[in-house]
Amino acid sequence: MRKVNSFFEVNLVLGLGFLLILAGCGAMGSKRHGCKVDTHLLDSLLASGSNQPPVAPLRVSFYNLENLFDTVDGPNDDTEFLPNSANAWNGERYKSKLRNMAQVIDSIAPDILGLVELENAFVLEDLRANSVVMKGKFEIAHRESPDLRGIDVALMYNAELFRISGICMIPITLPDGYATRSIMRVHLVEKGTGDSLAVFINHWPSRRGGAASAASRMAAAAALLQNIQSLPNLPNNYILLGDFNDDPEDKSITEGLNAGDSYHPIVNLAFLARAKDTTVGTIAWYDGWNMFDQIMLSRALYFANLHNNETLANKQIAVAEPRINVYKRPWMLQHGGKYDGWPLRTFAGKKYMNGYSDHLPVYTDLVLVHRH
Repeated sequence: MRKVNSFFEVNLVLGLGFLLILAGCGAMGSKRHGCKVDTHLLDSLLASGSNQPPVAPLRVSFYNLENLFDTVDGPNDDTEFLPNSANAWNGERYKSKLRNMAQVIDSIAPDILGLVELENAFVLEDLRANSVVMKGKFEIAHRESPDLRGIDVALMYNAELFRISGICMIPITLPDGYATRSIMRVHLVEKGTGDSLAVFINHWPSRRGGAASAASRMAAAAALLQNIQSLPNLPNNYILLGDFNDDPEDKSITEGLNAGDSYHPIVNLAFLARAKDTTVGTIAWYDGWNMFDQIMLSRALYFANLHNNETLANKQIAVAEPRINVYKRPWMLQHGGKYDGWPLRTFAGKKYMNGYSDHLPVYTDLVLVHRH
């Protein structure tokens, strides 16, 4: 585990947020949500951690890689990403894409990393080999998905901290029968404590087709929620990561998945962020930023982190609110012109930009709920 003082950033919401929550009128507890604090849950979590020494947090991240394809003709529709394609996707461009993706990941320095829009396990191995943080330390959790484009979801994790205990693929049946990415559930066990963590990696159906496509994302939400509710032994520690192709306030998230503020069964950190700043986002469009890339927590995991005491620079932090961070650095963005400030992509239309992704990555810092 890394030291706490090298891991936390100055992005923690401190005592004021705690007082507001206790008063039942914090920003996350508007009247329409009932404004009730689950005191039994808070008391039990506070009691469980009161005698525990400070624990170094884990950094959990998610990144849509935007078409990380190799140059080999595969069984699925990868014709856009071959050396003889219009994109001229040759070895040089592929290697540059790997270096760019690894640069972003190394800058975030995650312990757990959810990934989408990747072709196969081979590109994950190549990505790991190009990463200073992951090379020699990270293992890969991957299964093929039925998506017709041939893009998959995956999880990479620090094998010095975790071992894997299982992988489950959750199929999504769409109204039109179109084959889409499955949701991947990965069970990890922390080596030092034996604590369990379930991570769900999502890449929900796109918005292609306009308003009619909303039904596909509702189907994805239903499949995910049904799987969560069907697992009586699901650990207190579970995390949902993904590109949901909807914003945190859209119906597929708030109604289909029943995720939102801290009074929901699933606490959506992206929902909390957007409640404070509606301009925050991970993917740019002409009418502003969308927050498709999200991190959600079980309520137990959220409240354990809300009231977890951590040491930072020899000062005791009383309250640390779990929050989602959009990782955005100047070198990841376009500068000047019509798309100033937008993510710098690999391609803009057919123009090769030698960039990163059309999505910005997100991350959060957490400690796990320990077994009693």
